[in-house]
Amino acid sequence: MEPFDLDRIGGPAGLRALTDELLACGELALRLYSGGAAARTQRKPDRSPVTEADQLVERKLLEFLSQRYPDARTWGEETGSDDAITTGLRFLVDPIDGTRAFVRGLPTWSILLGLEFDGEPVLGMALMPASGDLFVGAKGHGATMNGRPLRVSEVASLDDAVVSHGGLDQFRAAGRLDLPAELGGRIYTCRGFADFDGYRQLLLGKVDAMIDLDIRPYDVCPAAVLVREPGGKFTSFEGANTIHEPDVIASNGKLHHELLDIVSRADHA
Repeated sequence: MEPFDLDRIGGPAGLRALTDELLACGELALRLYSGGAAARTQRKPDRSPVTEADQLVERKLLEFLSQRYPDARTWGEETGSDDAITTGLRFLVDPIDGTRAFVRGLPTWSILLGLEFDGEPVLGMALMPASGDLFVGAKGHGATMNGRPLRVSEVASLDDAVVSHGGLDQFRAAGRLDLPAELGGRIYTCRGFADFDGYRQLLLGKVDAMIDLDIRPYDVCPAAVLVREPGGKFTSFEGANTIHEPDVIASNGKLHHELLDIVSRADHA
């Protein structure tokens, strides 16, 4: 596949500017995290939590993007997007991925910034402020954590596989309560590492796949790039190379076909 032309975002200098802005957003989020933002949590109409960190980080990041890339479109979790347009550059922002973790004081939340070009994920950045881990990847240019190249595992047998997933509420929302039991009977072990933390474990070779259900493109745009660059695979449950389906599988690539077979054969709840 053809590498993404970094000149579309201003070359290496543009990538550094995006990284610097993401780090500044991380400092803001960490101050709010330590300063009691969780105590002021509100509920959206769908009952999911939202904090001032979600709102302020998204506002800061979108303002930066609109100034630096006035012709690019954006899609923020809190502010939405025009889904009908699929050409050109579109930045996807999840200001606090893992708000439930943020609210409960768990350090696994992150700030996600992805970029699509003509509907394809081409740039992925994820910052985990509480641990200080920064993930950066661009299509055809590799992927790193804190400047070090990422590597997925070499596990090739389901008997030895560790598969991560998000919360059980995701399986319920997707109507797939069958899957945890089906997976548990076919693999070595299935463990819950929700939100981007599940992909972090995959990118560090600590798990071999991530099952993610009932998600939106801004949840997984960075992960799609970061997983594919070191040789992993990221697809929908139907095997399509897309982030625009609600249920996805990311893997080290060696187990992908068998995992797709499991999710297609399991009986829907």
